[in-house]
Amino acid sequence: MEKRFVIARDSETILAGSLLLIVIYLTSLYSYLLFHSVIELFTIIVAAGIFVIAWNARGYINNNYLLFIGIASVFVALLDFFHTLAYEGMGVFSNQTANLATQLWVAARYLQSISWLIAPFFLGRKLKLHLQFAAYFLITGILLASIFYWHNFPAAYVEGVGLTTFKKISEYVTSFFFLGAIGFLLRKRQEFDPGVLRLLLISLILTICSEIVFTFYVSVYGEANLIGHFLRLAAFYFLYKAIIETGLVKPYAILLRDLKLSQDQLREQAVTLQIRNEALTRSEHQLREDAAILKTRNEELDAYAHTVAHDLKNPLSVMIATADIITDVGNLTRKELKEFLQQIKSIAFEMNNIIDSLLLLSEVRKADAPIEPIDMLRVAVAVRNRLNYMIKEYHGRVTLSDNWPTAIGYRPWIEEVWANYISNALKYGGPSPHVELGASTQADGMIRFWTRDHGPGIPAEEQTRLFTPFTQLGKFHKGGHGLGLSIVFHIVEKLGGQVGVESEVGKGSLFYFTLPADSYNEGTVNSPRRSTELLPETTR
Repeated sequence: MEKRFVIARDSETILAGSLLLIVIYLTSLYSYLLFHSVIELFTIIVAAGIFVIAWNARGYINNNYLLFIGIASVFVALLDFFHTLAYEGMGVFSNQTANLATQLWVAARYLQSISWLIAPFFLGRKLKLHLQFAAYFLITGILLASIFYWHNFPAAYVEGVGLTTFKKISEYVTSFFFLGAIGFLLRKRQEFDPGVLRLLLISLILTICSEIVFTFYVSVYGEANLIGHFLRLAAFYFLYKAIIETGLVKPYAILLRDLKLSQDQLREQAVTLQIRNEALTRSEHQLREDAAILKTRNEELDAYAHTVAHDLKNPLSVMIATADIITDVGNLTRKELKEFLQQIKSIAFEMNNIIDSLLLLSEVRKADAPIEPIDMLRVAVAVRNRLNYMIKEYHGRVTLSDNWPTAIGYRPWIEEVWANYISNALKYGGPSPHVELGASTQADGMIRFWTRDHGPGIPAEEQTRLFTPFTQLGKFHKGGHGLGLSIVFHIVEKLGGQVGVESEVGKGSLFYFTLPADSYNEGTVNSPRRSTELLPETTR
């Protein structure tokens, strides 16, 4: 049934595309100027769309190929826009001739082909956006000035004669650059989703064909020019399929590929660890410990895979369904279209939060944090201010006690611990929740930090599973992904402390974590007077 649906959908796409090509061809018979403007405007819109997707996805992408192409496309589109306005018959510029439009065309193709040629070099490398913008502003400005102001750009078209040697050679040179871009793409093919790579290669091949065809026309309204623009239209259509449509309907093909690779690497590491365990001769006690660690890691790996497959697939399914609806824009009102786009944006934010949590969990498990004294009151106040939007949303309040001893830890990680505890207390603390924060010194030299809410409490049988990775507790689950308390557990354990919960049904919950005390600064960094000064009047 699904296969039949896909075949029917593909048939409809082919039929619609064929009808569109016929309509565009008939447009060329009626007015070649209109035909040329339609083709060029389509390529400009596609280029702008590439930039919008790449720019808004820059926080998720580790390889910078797409982002580099997106920024370059904006400046190529600017030159193509001037080329469209300068085309013979448009009458936009004074003393307008076919040579002006052809010069702008050559300038745009050089900028486009060189950008595609060097883009693969930024795979896996850090891209300095301000430098790229500055370079493209400078290059584009020089090209426009050489054509419109200095008039030293070589002639590309002579009336009655046709294309100049410079223009023909330029088409072959840019074709050679595009061919080089194909070679580099094939060398870096492991960095791309196979479907996306295939569409990019088709687009580049069609671009080369169009450039070669453009070397044969004599009249700007001739058949060779017509065929070249049809090939250019097809090239940008496949570029649209590769980046814009795939980036919207199947964002995991571009934006989440690194996450899938990380999952595969994690599986390989688990297999490698198991092989090493079997190969080494150890004591029976050590073997039991290793087996227990391996079992825990495998269980976390399965839970990790479930989170990636389930918690990311669900919003993706909604996004795909929404994208299918908005594909038929003609049947939607502006308000409906805005609501659907807002829905896609919300889902993308949800996916971003899941990915951020997974990345933080990976960082905590792998990285060693610098240990330093922490003014915990300042940290708690900063996190409370960060969550002010959530406090207002739940009509709650967060109060802090006065006495806050100094602890040892790593502030960025501790902020995430407080953020998880406070946000959970607000969500599960009942109507208009009141969340209390405090600290106390234990006899063993550890400091106990805690959050208390006055919500419905947690059953004893559920408390033992709270800090288990990727666990969601039945009726107490409110749309989370089971990562928050797991991150808290790994952070505190890495810093030498412990986590726990004290709760009774109907009497609220107290979540705590412990950290080593800073005995050197004890009583000097956080005196009660100084602590009080940090708190707003309403929460002292």
